[in-house]
Amino acid sequence: MLKKILINLFPKNFKNENVKINKLAYVTNTNFSGNNYVDRFCRIRNSSFGSYSYIGYNSDINNVQIGNYCSISSDVKIGLNSHPIHLFSTSPIFYSDTNPFGKKINKISYDDSPKITVIKNDVWIGTNVIIMEGISIGNGSIIAAGSVVTKDIGEYEIVGGIPAKIIKKRFDKETIKKLSDSKWWEKDAKELINSQFHL
Repeated sequence: MLKKILINLFPKNFKNENVKINKLAYVTNTNFSGNNYVDRFCRIRNSSFGSYSYIGYNSDINNVQIGNYCSISSDVKIGLNSHPIHLFSTSPIFYSDTNPFGKKINKISYDDSPKITVIKNDVWIGTNVIIMEGISIGNGSIIAAGSVVTKDIGEYEIVGGIPAKIIKKRFDKETIKKLSDSKWWEKDAKELINSQFHL
Protein backbone atom coordinates (compact mmCIF):
# COMPACT_ATOMS: atom_id res chain seq x y z
CA MET A 1 0.00 0.00 0.00
CA LEU A 2 2.77 2.47 0.94
CA LYS A 3 4.60 1.75 -2.32
CA LYS A 4 1.44 2.56 -4.32
CA ILE A 5 0.99 5.89 -2.49
CA LEU A 6 4.61 6.92 -3.10
CA ILE A 7 4.41 6.05 -6.80
CA ASN A 8 1.42 8.38 -7.10
CA LEU A 9 3.54 11.20 -5.71
CA PHE A 10 6.32 10.79 -8.28
CA PRO A 11 6.42 13.27 -11.17
CA LYS A 12 5.10 11.56 -14.27
CA ASN A 13 6.33 11.59 -17.88
CA PHE A 14 9.04 14.16 -17.27
CA LYS A 15 12.44 13.51 -18.79
CA ASN A 16 15.09 16.20 -18.84
CA GLU A 17 18.63 15.64 -17.58
CA ASN A 18 18.94 19.28 -16.58
CA VAL A 19 15.86 19.22 -14.36
CA LYS A 20 15.92 17.49 -10.97
CA ILE A 21 12.59 16.79 -9.29
CA ASN A 22 12.72 14.98 -5.98
CA LYS A 23 10.82 11.69 -6.01
CA LEU A 24 8.64 12.92 -3.15
CA ALA A 25 7.46 16.05 -4.95
CA TYR A 26 4.08 16.34 -6.65
CA VAL A 27 4.32 18.18 -9.97
CA THR A 28 1.55 18.43 -12.55
CA ASN A 29 0.84 20.56 -15.63
CA THR A 30 4.13 22.45 -15.19
CA ASN A 31 6.86 23.41 -17.69
CA PHE A 32 10.60 23.64 -16.94
CA SER A 33 13.06 25.57 -19.13
CA GLY A 34 16.08 23.60 -17.88
CA ASN A 35 18.60 23.61 -15.04
CA ASN A 36 15.82 23.53 -12.44
CA TYR A 37 15.49 21.84 -9.06
CA VAL A 38 12.36 20.92 -7.08
CA ASP A 39 12.94 19.68 -3.52
CA ARG A 40 10.94 17.03 -1.64
CA PHE A 41 7.34 17.43 -0.56
CA CYS A 42 6.74 20.34 -2.94
CA ARG A 43 3.32 20.64 -4.57
CA ILE A 44 3.51 22.42 -7.92
CA ARG A 45 0.56 22.82 -10.26
CA ASN A 46 -0.21 24.75 -13.47
CA SER A 47 3.08 26.66 -13.38
CA SER A 48 6.27 27.36 -15.33
CA PHE A 49 9.92 27.65 -14.28
CA GLY A 50 12.55 29.67 -16.14
CA SER A 51 16.15 28.52 -16.46
CA TYR A 52 18.26 28.14 -13.29
CA SER A 53 15.26 28.60 -11.00
CA TYR A 54 14.67 26.28 -8.05
CA ILE A 55 12.25 25.74 -5.18
CA GLY A 56 12.96 24.41 -1.70
CA TYR A 57 11.45 21.82 0.63
CA ASN A 58 7.69 21.64 1.28
CA SER A 59 6.66 24.59 -0.88
CA ASP A 60 3.25 24.86 -2.51
CA ILE A 61 2.54 26.84 -5.68
CA ASN A 62 -0.34 27.01 -8.13
CA ASN A 63 -0.70 29.00 -11.37
CA VAL A 64 2.68 30.73 -11.02
CA GLN A 65 4.95 31.94 -13.82
CA ILE A 66 8.56 31.98 -12.58
CA GLY A 67 11.37 33.69 -14.52
CA ASN A 68 15.05 32.79 -14.82
CA TYR A 69 17.57 32.59 -11.93
CA CYS A 70 14.94 32.65 -9.17
CA SER A 71 15.74 31.25 -5.72
CA ILE A 72 12.64 30.12 -3.85
CA SER A 73 13.25 28.80 -0.34
CA SER A 74 11.42 26.21 1.79
CA ASP A 75 7.83 26.30 3.06
CA VAL A 76 6.84 29.00 0.56
CA LYS A 77 3.19 29.31 -0.52
CA ILE A 78 2.36 31.13 -3.76
CA GLY A 79 -0.86 31.69 -5.69
CA LEU A 80 -3.18 29.52 -3.65
CA ASN A 81 -6.95 29.79 -3.98
CA SER A 82 -8.88 32.42 -2.08
CA HIS A 83 -12.46 32.28 -0.85
CA PRO A 84 -15.10 34.78 -1.99
CA ILE A 85 -15.96 37.39 0.62
CA HIS A 86 -18.96 38.93 -1.18
CA LEU A 87 -21.20 35.85 -0.84
CA PHE A 88 -23.33 35.05 2.20
CA SER A 89 -20.77 32.33 3.17
CA THR A 90 -17.09 31.70 2.45
CA SER A 91 -17.55 27.91 2.59
CA PRO A 92 -16.64 26.18 -0.71
CA ILE A 93 -19.67 23.91 -0.38
CA PHE A 94 -21.74 26.81 -1.79
CA TYR A 95 -19.58 27.81 -4.77
CA SER A 96 -17.20 24.98 -5.77
CA ASP A 97 -17.77 21.49 -7.18
CA THR A 98 -14.23 20.62 -6.05
CA ASN A 99 -14.92 21.24 -2.37
CA PRO A 100 -13.33 18.94 0.24
CA PHE A 101 -16.68 17.26 0.92
CA GLY A 102 -17.03 15.95 -2.63
CA LYS A 103 -20.56 17.39 -2.88
CA LYS A 104 -21.81 18.94 -6.12
CA ILE A 105 -24.68 21.01 -4.78
CA ASN A 106 -23.58 24.59 -5.44
CA LYS A 107 -25.83 26.87 -7.48
CA ILE A 108 -23.68 29.99 -7.32
CA SER A 109 -21.48 30.88 -10.30
CA TYR A 110 -17.99 31.73 -9.01
CA ASP A 111 -14.59 31.11 -10.60
CA ASP A 112 -12.42 29.78 -7.76
CA SER A 113 -9.30 29.17 -9.87
CA PRO A 114 -6.40 31.38 -8.73
CA LYS A 115 -5.28 34.34 -10.83
CA ILE A 116 -1.82 33.97 -12.37
CA THR A 117 1.06 35.11 -10.15
CA VAL A 118 4.15 36.40 -11.98
CA ILE A 119 7.63 36.20 -10.50
CA LYS A 120 10.06 37.81 -12.89
CA ASN A 121 13.83 37.13 -13.00
CA ASP A 122 16.56 36.89 -10.34
CA VAL A 123 14.05 36.98 -7.47
CA TRP A 124 14.99 35.60 -4.05
CA ILE A 125 12.10 34.47 -1.86
CA GLY A 126 12.90 33.59 1.77
CA THR A 127 11.58 30.78 3.97
CA ASN A 128 7.90 30.76 5.02
CA VAL A 129 6.84 33.49 2.61
CA ILE A 130 3.22 33.66 1.46
CA ILE A 131 2.45 35.43 -1.83
CA MET A 132 -1.22 35.97 -2.61
CA GLU A 133 -2.65 35.09 -6.02
CA GLY A 134 -2.42 37.57 -8.91
CA ILE A 135 0.67 39.38 -7.56
CA SER A 136 3.57 40.52 -9.78
CA ILE A 137 7.13 40.41 -8.37
CA GLY A 138 9.68 42.59 -10.20
CA ASN A 139 13.14 41.59 -11.47
CA GLY A 140 15.88 41.37 -8.84
CA SER A 141 13.61 41.73 -5.84
CA ILE A 142 14.09 40.06 -2.45
CA ILE A 143 11.28 38.96 -0.11
CA ALA A 144 12.37 38.52 3.51
CA ALA A 145 11.59 35.28 5.38
CA GLY A 146 8.14 35.09 6.95
CA SER A 147 6.63 37.87 4.84
CA VAL A 148 3.07 37.96 3.49
CA VAL A 149 2.92 39.66 0.09
CA THR A 150 -0.43 41.25 -0.72
CA LYS A 151 0.66 43.86 -3.31
CA ASP A 152 2.91 43.98 -6.37
CA ILE A 153 6.65 44.42 -5.76
CA GLY A 154 8.80 46.62 -8.01
CA GLU A 155 12.20 45.89 -9.54
CA TYR A 156 15.10 45.42 -7.11
CA GLU A 157 13.00 46.13 -4.04
CA ILE A 158 13.74 44.40 -0.74
CA VAL A 159 10.49 43.86 1.15
CA GLY A 160 9.51 42.26 4.44
CA GLY A 161 6.79 42.04 7.07
CA ILE A 162 3.08 41.29 7.36
CA PRO A 163 1.90 42.69 5.06
CA ALA A 164 5.20 43.07 3.19
CA LYS A 165 6.45 46.64 2.81
CA ILE A 166 9.47 48.04 1.04
CA ILE A 167 12.60 48.15 3.21
CA LYS A 168 14.93 49.58 0.59
CA LYS A 169 16.10 49.26 -3.00
CA ARG A 170 19.00 46.88 -3.65
CA PHE A 171 20.86 49.40 -5.82
CA ASP A 172 20.75 53.05 -6.88
CA LYS A 173 18.61 54.12 -9.90
CA GLU A 174 21.56 54.14 -12.30
CA THR A 175 22.61 50.59 -11.41
CA ILE A 176 19.02 49.31 -11.60
CA LYS A 177 18.67 50.84 -15.07
CA LYS A 178 21.95 49.24 -16.17
CA LEU A 179 20.84 45.82 -14.93
CA SER A 180 17.34 46.14 -16.42
CA ASP A 181 18.63 47.30 -19.80
CA SER A 182 21.20 44.49 -19.96
CA LYS A 183 18.53 41.75 -19.55
CA TRP A 184 21.41 39.54 -18.40
CA TRP A 185 18.96 36.88 -17.20
CA GLU A 186 18.25 35.95 -20.83
CA LYS A 187 21.78 34.52 -21.12
CA ASP A 188 23.07 31.14 -20.01
CA ALA A 189 25.06 31.05 -16.76
CA LYS A 190 28.21 29.79 -18.54
CA GLU A 191 28.02 32.67 -21.01
CA LEU A 192 27.71 35.17 -18.16
CA ILE A 193 30.67 33.70 -16.27
CA ASN A 194 32.85 33.69 -19.40
CA SER A 195 31.93 37.30 -20.16
CA GLN A 196 32.83 38.30 -16.56
CA PHE A 197 29.61 40.30 -16.34
CA HIS A 198 29.60 42.67 -13.36
CA LEU A 199 28.16 46.02 -12.28
